[in-house]
Amino acid sequence: MTAGGDLPAILACARELYGRAVYSHKTHEVERELWADVVFWMNVGNICLAAATTVAAVIAASLKPTWAMILTAVLAAASICFIIWQASFDPAGKEAQHRAAAKELLWIREQFLLLIAHCNASNANVPDLQRSLDMLTLQITAAYKFTPSTSPKAYKIADDRLKRGEFTFSDDEIDAFLPLALRRNETSPQP
Repeated sequence: MTAGGDLPAILACARELYGRAVYSHKTHEVERELWADVVFWMNVGNICLAAATTVAAVIAASLKPTWAMILTAVLAAASICFIIWQASFDPAGKEAQHRAAAKELLWIREQFLLLIAHCNASNANVPDLQRSLDMLTLQITAAYKFTPSTSPKAYKIADDRLKRGEFTFSDDEIDAFLPLALRRNETSPQP
């Protein structure tokens, strides 16, 4: 929040908060992807343990070798331990939390982008812009208060992706989605 409500200070603050929102949003997206991978491999582990337990149980029931009964008991115990560990670890819940955080931060990020555009407009109304900045600052502060923590690994991946330009589009890429009347370059290809 700026002291005097002057346009350069509002714009500088909006740009800073926009940059932070971009990084936070992308980091939560990456963290969600990382948890989705954990969920996938845990499901694969569950399927493998269940299949192995079933095969061992069928062998134990039909052939009655002692080793198959012991293997069935060990695999069943391993399955139960794995399920208990998953329930206490809750990777699917963590994935959902980061998905919700990313969506909330995406909305706020886009509001900061609009505020920056309004600051650059020739008819900028400074008191209105100040109110918008104050409201968005409160919203992003509230969002940060309730978002789950992210890992250094997720931040590093997000940082790399943002620096490679995976967040931005060229004028031609944007023009390809727009009707001819709204394009910057008239030679842009149709999608």
